[in-house]
Amino acid sequence: MRPPGDPEVAVREQFEDAQRRNSEAAYRLFAERHPGHALARVAERRAERLRQDGPR
Repeated sequence: MRPPGDPEVAVREQFEDAQRRNSEAAYRLFAERHPGHALARVAERRAERLRQDGPR
């Protein structure tokens, strides 16, 4: 059995996935899964910016 991975690395990988998707939903899901994490605040700001910009 492999040892558990670094939780911080896992969170950062999930944030990178949200960045690749670059959607309001992806950023909001990340923020909901990781409340209190510094990247959750970044994700919330990006989600709000995408919401305000609307569809392109």
